[in-house]
Amino acid sequence: MSSKEDYLREIFVLTEGGDSKTSTSELAREMDVTNASVSEAVQKLEQEKLVCRAAYKGFTLSPMGKEEASKLSEKHRRLEKIFSQLEVEDPEQEADSVEHSISLEAVEKLEDEVL
Repeated sequence: MSSKEDYLREIFVLTEGGDSKTSTSELAREMDVTNASVSEAVQKLEQEKLVCRAAYKGFTLSPMGKEEASKLSEKHRRLEKIFSQLEVEDPEQEADSVEHSISLEAVEKLEDEVL
Protein backbone atom coordinates (compact mmCIF):
# COMPACT_ATOMS: atom_id res chain seq x y z
CA MET A 1 0.00 0.00 0.00
CA SER A 2 1.34 3.39 -1.00
CA SER A 3 1.38 6.29 1.43
CA LYS A 4 0.80 9.98 0.99
CA GLU A 5 4.58 10.44 1.06
CA ASP A 6 5.07 7.87 -1.72
CA TYR A 7 2.56 9.68 -3.92
CA LEU A 8 4.09 13.08 -3.24
CA ARG A 9 7.61 11.87 -3.97
CA GLU A 10 6.56 10.18 -7.23
CA ILE A 11 4.55 13.22 -8.35
CA PHE A 12 7.64 15.33 -7.61
CA VAL A 13 9.70 13.12 -9.90
CA LEU A 14 7.10 12.90 -12.68
CA THR A 15 6.43 16.64 -12.70
CA GLU A 16 10.12 17.57 -12.65
CA GLY A 17 9.91 19.11 -9.22
CA GLY A 18 6.36 20.36 -9.68
CA ASP A 19 7.16 22.43 -12.77
CA SER A 20 5.09 20.33 -15.19
CA LYS A 21 1.97 18.16 -15.04
CA THR A 22 1.33 14.44 -14.88
CA SER A 23 -1.73 12.26 -15.27
CA THR A 24 -3.51 9.72 -13.15
CA SER A 25 -2.59 6.94 -15.57
CA GLU A 26 1.09 7.92 -15.66
CA LEU A 27 1.29 8.00 -11.87
CA ALA A 28 -0.56 4.67 -11.62
CA ARG A 29 1.86 3.08 -14.08
CA GLU A 30 4.94 4.36 -12.28
CA MET A 31 3.68 3.31 -8.86
CA ASP A 32 2.20 0.02 -10.06
CA VAL A 33 -1.21 0.79 -8.57
CA THR A 34 -4.68 1.18 -10.07
CA ASN A 35 -6.02 4.41 -11.56
CA ALA A 36 -8.72 4.32 -8.89
CA SER A 37 -6.08 4.26 -6.13
CA VAL A 38 -4.31 7.23 -7.70
CA SER A 39 -7.56 9.16 -8.12
CA GLU A 40 -8.39 8.64 -4.46
CA ALA A 41 -4.90 9.63 -3.32
CA VAL A 42 -4.79 12.72 -5.54
CA GLN A 43 -8.19 13.79 -4.27
CA LYS A 44 -6.90 13.59 -0.68
CA LEU A 45 -3.73 15.48 -1.62
CA GLU A 46 -5.87 18.13 -3.30
CA GLN A 47 -8.00 18.48 -0.14
CA GLU A 48 -4.78 19.03 1.81
CA LYS A 49 -3.79 21.68 -0.77
CA LEU A 50 -0.69 19.72 -1.81
CA VAL A 51 -1.84 19.11 -5.40
CA CYS A 52 -3.43 21.36 -8.01
CA ARG A 53 -5.67 19.61 -10.51
CA ALA A 54 -7.41 20.79 -13.68
CA ALA A 55 -10.09 18.52 -15.15
CA TYR A 56 -8.75 16.57 -18.14
CA LYS A 57 -5.44 18.43 -17.99
CA GLY A 58 -3.62 16.51 -15.29
CA PHE A 59 -2.22 17.77 -12.03
CA THR A 60 0.92 19.08 -10.42
CA LEU A 61 2.14 20.01 -6.97
CA SER A 62 1.01 23.18 -5.24
CA PRO A 63 3.74 25.39 -3.77
CA MET A 64 3.14 23.73 -0.39
CA GLY A 65 3.19 20.30 -2.06
CA LYS A 66 6.47 21.12 -3.83
CA GLU A 67 8.07 22.05 -0.53
CA GLU A 68 6.92 18.88 1.23
CA ALA A 69 7.78 16.63 -1.72
CA SER A 70 11.20 18.21 -2.06
CA LYS A 71 11.97 17.47 1.59
CA LEU A 72 10.74 13.88 1.20
CA SER A 73 12.81 13.36 -1.94
CA GLU A 74 15.91 14.76 -0.29
CA LYS A 75 15.47 12.54 2.77
CA HIS A 76 15.01 9.51 0.50
CA ARG A 77 18.14 10.41 -1.50
CA ARG A 78 20.17 10.81 1.67
CA LEU A 79 18.96 7.46 3.04
CA GLU A 80 19.85 5.74 -0.23
CA LYS A 81 23.35 7.22 0.01
CA ILE A 82 23.74 5.99 3.60
CA PHE A 83 22.54 2.47 2.73
CA SER A 84 24.73 2.38 -0.35
CA GLN A 85 27.76 3.34 1.76
CA LEU A 86 26.84 0.57 4.19
CA GLU A 87 26.71 -1.81 1.21
CA VAL A 88 23.10 -2.80 1.82
CA GLU A 89 21.99 -5.08 -1.02
CA ASP A 90 19.19 -2.82 -2.30
CA PRO A 91 19.72 0.72 -0.96
CA GLU A 92 16.67 2.15 -2.75
CA GLN A 93 14.33 -0.49 -1.33
CA GLU A 94 15.83 -0.05 2.12
CA ALA A 95 15.29 3.71 1.91
CA ASP A 96 11.69 3.10 0.80
CA SER A 97 11.07 0.89 3.81
CA VAL A 98 12.38 3.27 6.48
CA GLU A 99 11.83 6.79 5.13
CA HIS A 100 8.35 7.11 6.66
CA SER A 101 9.46 6.15 10.13
CA ILE A 102 12.71 8.08 10.50
CA SER A 103 13.12 11.74 11.29
CA LEU A 104 15.35 14.11 9.37
CA GLU A 105 17.35 14.57 12.58
CA ALA A 106 18.06 10.82 12.71
CA VAL A 107 19.07 10.81 9.04
CA GLU A 108 21.50 13.66 9.68
CA LYS A 109 23.05 11.83 12.65
CA LEU A 110 23.39 8.66 10.56
CA GLU A 111 25.13 10.68 7.85
CA ASP A 112 27.56 12.06 10.40
CA GLU A 113 28.42 8.54 11.52
CA VAL A 114 28.46 6.75 8.17
CA LEU A 115 29.54 9.29 5.58
